[in-house]
Amino acid sequence: MTGEDLQWLLTGVAGRGTVVIAGTRGRHQQLLARLARMLDEHPEWAAPVEAFIDLLSRTSRPPSVPAATLPPPTTECLIPLFEPHELPLMLPNGGPERFDLSPFTGPQSRLQRCPVHILEPAMRYEPPGACDAELLAQPGEDAAARYCVYSRQVAACLPGAFGVWLREDAMRPMFAAGDALLVMPGVGAKVGRPALCRVAGMEPTTRCRIWLGEEGDVAHLGRLADGETEQVPREQLLWSLEVLYRVARAA
Repeated sequence: MTGEDLQWLLTGVAGRGTVVIAGTRGRHQQLLARLARMLDEHPEWAAPVEAFIDLLSRTSRPPSVPAATLPPPTTECLIPLFEPHELPLMLPNGGPERFDLSPFTGPQSRLQRCPVHILEPAMRYEPPGACDAELLAQPGEDAAARYCVYSRQVAACLPGAFGVWLREDAMRPMFAAGDALLVMPGVGAKVGRPALCRVAGMEPTTRCRIWLGEEGDVAHLGRLADGETEQVPREQLLWSLEVLYRVARAA
């Protein structure tokens, strides 16, 4: 009747493998029990799970820590950003051609910092749904700056993630030129979700579109701004990754 563990009700001692939280719904108990089993089998997942929970809790309330008070950036908190033309023909962990995913090198005293919001892709954005972070720029010797997103929570949840600057408006209102899109190797495109695609022999060679699936030897990509659909031959589609987050400069 209560949904609690019988041994705990009779003795006050929880049975092995059970989670006791009085008053929670059955579905919540099942979720917590499943999480407990996962952490028992994989203790190393505790830190990413904790970071993900922290990220979820931050999206439900306004940020309480100004960006200026964030601690100095550390390597594990940085997500590198690239221009579309810098992306390789093959993904970082697959194939002969790789690109450098390492964060900044050398002294960080010259870093330029500005606040940004990290949001899940949506047609309409609400301010409370944003996770605050920082955009870090390291000026280069050739006047070309290198950029990283600084967010402990997101970096912990998305190991190996990288971002790409968007330089076109084909995906408005979901994305706009000047946004950065965060993706992660191994998280492939899903039907109905925005995807970052690398195409050979076609312009633009790197594009963000709604993934509409494959039919025969053709992949279908949708543009939000005008509702048009693009057909890309399967052999020319080198890779496609789901866009997990949008990075936009804070107002």
